[in-house]
Amino acid sequence: MNSNISKAIEVLNKGGVIVFPTDTVFGIGCRIDNEKAIERLFKIRKRPLDKATPVLVSSLEMAKNYWDSDTKEIEEKLISKYWPGALTIVLKANKNSVPSLVRGGGDNIGIRMPQDDLILEVIEKVGVPILAPSANLHGEQTPYSKNMLNKYIVQSVDLVLDGDCSLKNSSTVIDCTQKPWKILRQGALSINIIDMANILIIDTSDNKKIKIGLSIDGKEKIVISDSKHLKSQACLVLIEKVLKEKNLKPKDISEIKVNKGPGSFTGLRVGISIANALSNLLKIPVNGKLIGDLEEPVYN
Repeated sequence: MNSNISKAIEVLNKGGVIVFPTDTVFGIGCRIDNEKAIERLFKIRKRPLDKATPVLVSSLEMAKNYWDSDTKEIEEKLISKYWPGALTIVLKANKNSVPSLVRGGGDNIGIRMPQDDLILEVIEKVGVPILAPSANLHGEQTPYSKNMLNKYIVQSVDLVLDGDCSLKNSSTVIDCTQKPWKILRQGALSINIIDMANILIIDTSDNKKIKIGLSIDGKEKIVISDSKHLKSQACLVLIEKVLKEKNLKPKDISEIKVNKGPGSFTGLRVGISIANALSNLLKIPVNGKLIGDLEEPVYN
């Protein structure tokens, strides 16, 4: 085993704080399960206690122990594509395993699996995630190389590892606690949230036809039905059908797009009513707006 890796493992397991390179920036870290070390890290970095700090993991299995969320969609659309790499994913935290200070007193935790063999091996051997805010005093310049490190930081920690940051840019941070997902910081990794959304499309503007569709990863699938039955009943049946065809459940919908006119006033009201009801139930936007903000339909 690399002597630097052995030393880092030893220091971390004794409750120490280290500075280390990753693929993005130099980080400062300690074990997630050592609250005294966490308090010391915050003190060294002069980080406000209400500011959550990101953590690094060596595997998805490790990450799941610290998230209190269903990660199926996250795994399919984000983790399988971008881990290991420059993507920090924010989800609800497992409060039993994530100390309050790491969460900034809140409910969420940001986790990343870096694309750096040295720190991945350290984390794997330590057996728990390590904290990984950038190794600078709060509010100061982010270090991308060892010579950019603040001398106070270097003197205050127990070990500084050598190495290079290949990307020299902070990670991209995406908040997956809300729908649609939200980019909190666009960093080294460029992601288009729109292309990842599951958007339900509702169009009841035509008295003779109902159009229900899904836009998944930017690709649309539309189902058209005649209106022999009551529009509201037919609309709900079609929504269930298109979701089932794609093996999705209502909770997998990120957003709703509904035609609000021009068209049949009665028909439009049905579509908008269903959209607003689903929006309220699923806590997702309709036509990019918050629940209850959708205007009355335009009609001719």
